[in-house]
Amino acid sequence: MYVINFKEKEETPVDLAGSKNVMVRWLVDKRTGAKTYAMRHFDVRPGGIVPLHSHPEEHEIFVLEGEAKVLGDVEGLVAKKDDVVFVPSDLPHGYDNTEGTKSFRFICVIPLLKKE
Repeated sequence: MYVINFKEKEETPVDLAGSKNVMVRWLVDKRTGAKTYAMRHFDVRPGGIVPLHSHPEEHEIFVLEGEAKVLGDVEGLVAKKDDVVFVPSDLPHGYDNTEGTKSFRFICVIPLLKKE
């Protein structure tokens, strides 16, 4: 079993090309004993963006704080506190907080990645 305050995990900049003002903390992964899923905490700060991108892993997201535009196949989507977002495999997606004044923070659960 594993219990830790998320703030104890290292916060690092997202390394996706085109990302701006976005930080991630890997909360659960192989290093913590997970065999199937990883859990990450994202902080898309005011003025921040995760540009459109896609990959084979689906995402399950729970929004903790703030709001941001959800970029993808449907125009005008906005995710806000307490919303759930599901991103299917290979669907182009991103998050835009470039007009925001507060952080857009969310938990993202994904299948374990090979690079972990």
